[in-house]
Amino acid sequence: MTRSRLVLAAWLMLALLLVPVFPHFISPNEFSRWAVAAAVVEQRTIEVSTLLPILGSRLEDLSEVDGRIYSNKAPGGVLVALPGYLAARVIAGPPSASSLRPVVYAMRWAGSTLPLLVLAVVMVRLARRSGASEDAGAFLLLSMLFGTICFTYGLLLFSHALIAAALFLAWVLLYTRKAGGVGGDYAAGALVGLAVLSEYPAAVPAAVLVLGSFRRHDPSRLVRILLGGAPFAIMLAAYNTAAFGGPFHLSSGYERAGEFRELAGSGLFGIGLPSPAILLRLLFDPSKGLLLFSPLLLLAPMGWKPLRAALGRRALFTLVAAPLSILLLYSGYPNWHGGWTVGPRYLVAALPFLCFPLAFVWRGRLAACLAGYSVTAVVVTSLVFPFVPPAFPFPWGSFAFPLMRDGLITPNALHFVSSGLAVIVPVLVVMIALVAVFRSRELLFVAAGILFAMAIGHVAERHVDRSIGVRIQRGYVAEVYFLDRGALPESAGPGVPLPARLIERLRYEMTLPPTSWPFED
Repeated sequence: MTRSRLVLAAWLMLALLLVPVFPHFISPNEFSRWAVAAAVVEQRTIEVSTLLPILGSRLEDLSEVDGRIYSNKAPGGVLVALPGYLAARVIAGPPSASSLRPVVYAMRWAGSTLPLLVLAVVMVRLARRSGASEDAGAFLLLSMLFGTICFTYGLLLFSHALIAAALFLAWVLLYTRKAGGVGGDYAAGALVGLAVLSEYPAAVPAAVLVLGSFRRHDPSRLVRILLGGAPFAIMLAAYNTAAFGGPFHLSSGYERAGEFRELAGSGLFGIGLPSPAILLRLLFDPSKGLLLFSPLLLLAPMGWKPLRAALGRRALFTLVAAPLSILLLYSGYPNWHGGWTVGPRYLVAALPFLCFPLAFVWRGRLAACLAGYSVTAVVVTSLVFPFVPPAFPFPWGSFAFPLMRDGLITPNALHFVSSGLAVIVPVLVVMIALVAVFRSRELLFVAAGILFAMAIGHVAERHVDRSIGVRIQRGYVAEVYFLDRGALPESAGPGVPLPARLIERLRYEMTLPPTSWPFED
């Protein structure tokens, strides 16, 4: 088996094993999408009102029009995930608390994991075709699938992995010399249309890709691209009209939650002019910053020159301009962190563009060290609980590792066998991926990167442990979502009373689905 295939196999094994649907945790983004799929299949409607009793009264990611309730998500992600719902329903049955976990798992595979798999295969093949070695292709796969938050969002029913795949595959069709032709233009248009149908702000990088492909000697190319995207524009217009009364009435204009409604009321659906302060936080925030999780991306500019030689100036320009447009777009968004997340999730769509040049970077000691750090930061955080509250700096150390040390890890198939194996095996699979990419003389520097990440995390843990409020947040996650009885009062310390509002929230959430597997039968 080649190194690239071994890395891909390791990632797929984790994707099969991990079931990140936690007891009593209603992930708003994911369950809002589940509700749409259930409403469409079971009731032939896009209104989700009748599904809400299953999910409880506090689901946030909803829009409301004249008493009718809809998901506040763009519909593309649900459309792609729908086959997963249909397949799982045959086994799990109609919507209920007990069917939520297998159905969301299957929808995640259809809507996030498989698109990311296709993206990874196309990226490594394009890299090889453009002159990268087999070892460089394996390094590219490790970097993206394990060393960035693509790892996280390929495991969750968010739209980010789908959009990342759609935009990058459109770039491949539009700008690589042996791609597409006339049929490729239509396909690229369809892909950018799907991206915008799945997340409205994707229109900005989509416009960069489409306009960058314009050629004065072939204006019909732009027409073909637009025709490829037209069916998705029609679908979006039809959905908006059916739900919100007009083709240009977006769900973000009808937010049900007051804080989201207030946010959407400023700027253009909440997004304003770029802010240097937000830009710095997107990159360097101690809890969510992209480069705090994936400093490996700092090496990407080293690959631009060989990429220009291999693919041409226009391809390199758009490869850089597309992620830059995403970064500038979300630097104008006050909710840039996206809530309880691993890293800045809105930047996932930029990651394939940032990672691809890594296939053309010399893999020396620095690359090995940065890879060890990045994989540790991303994977440790994601393997435990991929919904980290914003208060935890360097969350792999201050949030995830203390939980893992207590034997807590995301629900996975190995819990059927042994809770110990459920913790150990995923970590071993990640180590196999690292060993597959780096040669023996480089592994010492990989280990140095791992130790450095853990040392920073340890310092952050000691800092967090001085704050009772933040410590209680971690204890609450352990108590409610991992059913680790006694973790919450222990986190507060002896004799420290817990806030009444927190106790009320705990009692409420313990009544919610999903079911208590695997932490209690």
